[in-house]
Amino acid sequence: MQFEQLVKEYLLELKLGNYSKRTMETYEQHIGKFIDFYRKEICKEMDIYAINKMHYKLFISQLLDNSLRATYINAILKSNRAFYSYLIREQVLKTSPMDSIKLLKETKQALTTFNDDEVKAMLNVWNFNTYLNARNKCIIAVLADTGIRISEIINIKDSDLTDQYIRVLGKGDKWRVVPISNELNYLLTKYKRLRDNHFNKIRNRNGKVRELDSELFLGKTGRSIKTITNIEVMITQTGLQANVRASVRCSPHQFRHYWTCKSLELGQDIFTISKLLGHTNLSTTQIYLQKLTNEQLISKAVKFSPLKHLK
Repeated sequence: MQFEQLVKEYLLELKLGNYSKRTMETYEQHIGKFIDFYRKEICKEMDIYAINKMHYKLFISQLLDNSLRATYINAILKSNRAFYSYLIREQVLKTSPMDSIKLLKETKQALTTFNDDEVKAMLNVWNFNTYLNARNKCIIAVLADTGIRISEIINIKDSDLTDQYIRVLGKGDKWRVVPISNELNYLLTKYKRLRDNHFNKIRNRNGKVRELDSELFLGKTGRSIKTITNIEVMITQTGLQANVRASVRCSPHQFRHYWTCKSLELGQDIFTISKLLGHTNLSTTQIYLQKLTNEQLISKAVKFSPLKHLK
């Protein structure tokens, strides 16, 4: 049975399961890496029944030779493992060639994220002189002020925004609210005025005002932003212009790290942070506690001293 055809069937199963487009693309990419390896190193024709654990061991060896991080290799293996679990559920296979394949030991790396000066510099790269400049400035402001995912930002509609919070549709189609500061509310109010004026000046050939999509952030034609690739490129370029340290990966997700570390530093409790981030498991949020220095921990603890607050 052809491997690639089964992969297409599996991806369709994910789509019917309401997985996000980005998640499906990740699974397809990870499984595709094994397909590329197998067809180049083992055999051009891929028979699902001919694949065994030795092929996956050789695959892992090649990934290691390419100096890929253990965390990334493990993500690839997990995607392939999930694919085989589907095949077993569908009774295509009785066992998985990955049953005895262990994940690699991951080295915990110190979390390094933006500092305040870098965030200020990135915000200052953009202004309100044009629509796209204003949009880019506000996207960065929302990322820094709320910690929400970039995939969540591009789906925010005007109706989800209030003066005090944003309604966010997160993973698993779960809604949550995240507060916004007065500073961010001001920027967004100014942005919406500029956006509406900008698109009101753009006329179609028949002379009618162009109909806009309902999302808060739009592309240059007034349509919703379909993929996050262009925004990722914009943020990378913004980081270069703002002279962000080379040791910090300039990406949308990095703002999520920045917001979390900054919130902890300012005294926000881990449970509230986890809820605002949309984490389903507190352990996902707890990794950020390693970022706090001893001085910061002492400063936070003194504020909550029982003796200091005796009545």
